[in-house]
Amino acid sequence: MKNITEFVFSFLTDGFPFVLIVLPMYVILRMIYLGLKGSIKRKKLDDPFREVVMLMFVIYLTLLFVQTWVVDTGGANEINLIPFSIIREQIISRNHSDSSYRLFLLNILGNIGVFVPIGMCLAYFYQSSVRKTALAGFCLSLVIELGQLPLDRTSDVDDLILNTSGAIIGWLIYITLVWFMRKMKKAEYIRS
Repeated sequence: MKNITEFVFSFLTDGFPFVLIVLPMYVILRMIYLGLKGSIKRKKLDDPFREVVMLMFVIYLTLLFVQTWVVDTGGANEINLIPFSIIREQIISRNHSDSSYRLFLLNILGNIGVFVPIGMCLAYFYQSSVRKTALAGFCLSLVIELGQLPLDRTSDVDDLILNTSGAIIGWLIYITLVWFMRKMKKAEYIRS
């Protein structure tokens, strides 16, 4: 658990300077867009919650960019094109040592977890289907992996699989939450 906490802390602190650069640019561009749309003139936003989620999503994408392209991992420029080879290797070796177990958690669960917000946001903003969400997650992961090729980083087909799985899980979480909230609302309506 300690390593996951360290990774999350590192994920946030490494990207913080970039967030400070991107955030004001986003806010200015968003204000211009809303001004052109007429939302600001009406003195209200269409959906304040949506604006907060969009802001959080921009921060998340900035942190994802920093973690995947900017932060030096000290890795070698390697390419793995054999599906499930690294995943299988890490599952087998995770019981042999504490460092193998940490690597397993960071690679497998980290690659899944880091794409969960993608799936949730696609479902929230665009009401996308699971297929479109999987395709978008795959394409974003592919862009990241291809962008890592000229860097001293490992490009891995397993990351594509895990990231796409994370986007699908995010979509499922969002759909389940919406279903649960509707069910609760319906039950509350029936009681009143």
